[in-house]
Amino acid sequence: MTRGTSPAAVTWPKGGELTPEWVANLARVMEANTFTGPDHPQNLRRLVPKSVMEKLLKATLAVLETEGTLVRVDPSSPDVNVNVVGDTHGQFHDALRLVHLAGAPSATNWYVFNGDFVDRGAWGAELVATVFAWKVCMPRYVTLTRGNHECEFCTEVYGYKKELEVKYGKKDGRALWRLFMRVASELPLAALVADKTLVVHGGLWRSKRKAKGGKKGGAGGASGAEVGTLAELAKAWKGGDDPDGEGDTQIAGDVLWSDPALDVNGMIFNENRGIGTMFGADATKKFMETNGVRLVLRSHEGPDAREDRQGMNDMTSGFSTDHDIPGVGKLCTVFSAPDYPQFVEEGERRFNGRAAFVTLASDSGYHEPRVTSFEAVKPRPACDPYYDVTVGGSDEEGPDGDLAATVARGDEADDDDDDGAEAHAGGSDTVTESDGDTVSGEGAAGIDGDDASFVPESDDERGEE
Repeated sequence: MTRGTSPAAVTWPKGGELTPEWVANLARVMEANTFTGPDHPQNLRRLVPKSVMEKLLKATLAVLETEGTLVRVDPSSPDVNVNVVGDTHGQFHDALRLVHLAGAPSATNWYVFNGDFVDRGAWGAELVATVFAWKVCMPRYVTLTRGNHECEFCTEVYGYKKELEVKYGKKDGRALWRLFMRVASELPLAALVADKTLVVHGGLWRSKRKAKGGKKGGAGGASGAEVGTLAELAKAWKGGDDPDGEGDTQIAGDVLWSDPALDVNGMIFNENRGIGTMFGADATKKFMETNGVRLVLRSHEGPDAREDRQGMNDMTSGFSTDHDIPGVGKLCTVFSAPDYPQFVEEGERRFNGRAAFVTLASDSGYHEPRVTSFEAVKPRPACDPYYDVTVGGSDEEGPDGDLAATVARGDEADDDDDDGAEAHAGGSDTVTESDGDTVSGEGAAGIDGDDASFVPESDDERGEE
C-alpha cells in the first residue's frame, strides 16, 4: 500500500478477536488514507465504517469495565520493558513513529498510554482506533489511562466532537462521540508500574481526610490540603463524562488537571487552570514516602503550557524532571506530541518542539526513566483544524470556568446524515470568542487555596452528588 492510493475497507474480524496483524492493517489503511487528498476526512467512513468503529469502541469498553481506577502493571519477567507515552493529541502520524521507535506492543514490550489521545490534532479518530485496537488485542500488555481531554468539555471545545461529525457525518459522528465518551468515562485514572512508578495524567490529588489543624497544616505543614494516597485513589470514582472536581469527582478532577510547581509549599488551588491543585516538591516527597513510590510520571503540559511558568523547565524536548528529591525519587513530565500545537496562525511563532516517551526496565527497578526524544513526521498531510484555534494554546481552565459557558453543551437535535460538507469549520459553530486566559473564580469545584473549602469534607459530611 503506497501513499496516494485508495486502500481497501477494513472489516470486523469474524468472531471479534483482534490480532496484531488486524491492528497493523487498520493503522496502515488509515495512514494511507490521510495522504489521498483533501477528501480524506470524509473517506474514513468508507474505509473504517461506523459499524467497525462502533464495535471497536464497545470492545474497548468491555475491557475497561473490568479495570479499576488504579491499574497495577506488574511485568511478568525481567525481560519486559514498559513504555510510557504522554499526550498524543490526535497526532496520528507521530504516534505511529513513536511505536516504530519503541517497538510494537508484545509480551516483552508493554505500553502505558497516559491520556489526551484526542483534540487539537486532526487525526484523533485514527489515533483512538489504533490505540484502542491494541488495547483490545493485548489487554495485559497495553494500559490506557485517562487525560483531561477524554472529557465532554474538552472534546466539545478543542475539536474531537467536530472531527467525528466531519468524518462520519453529523448523526453518526455524534453517535460515535457519545459512545467514545462512555468509553472515556471507564478509563483508569492511573497506573502503578512494578509498585515503584506511578503514571498519572496531571498530578497528585487531595486526600479525603481533613488536613491536620483544619485548613492549615497540609502537606509539609503548608496551607492547602493533605496529599492523597494510592489507597484513596484505588477506591475513587473514575469521574463520569466530565469530572469537575466537586464531590465524588474531587480525586478525578485533581488527577486530570493538577500541575507540579517549584514555588509552592504543599498543595494549593490551581489558579492557572481553575481546577485541581498545584503541588510543591514537599507534597511529592510526602506522597512518595507514604506510598513507597520512587517515580511519578505525568504528562498534561506541552511547550505552550510551560511558556509562562517562570522557573519551570521548558518542554521543547518532550521531557522534564520537575521535582528531584535526593534519596526519595523524582517527578517527571513526558509529552509525546511533537511540533505541538499542530495548528498555528500563519506568521505566529511555533515551538517546533520534539516529543518523548519513557522506557522503564527491570535493570533499573522500573523507576529510572530512559528517555527517547523524537521529531515530528513531516510533511504532515494537509488538513484544517476542527476547533477555534484562538481559544488558546493550553488548557487554561476546566469544565466550570468561563470558557465552558461559551460552549453549547449537549447534543443538538440530530440532523439527517450529511457528507460532512461543513468539513473543517474549526469548531466555530460551537465556540464563541474567548480570550482563553481568564479563569473564573467559581471554576473547578469553587475551591481556593486560602479558603477552608479547599480542605475536603470528610465522607460523612459530604452529600451525595
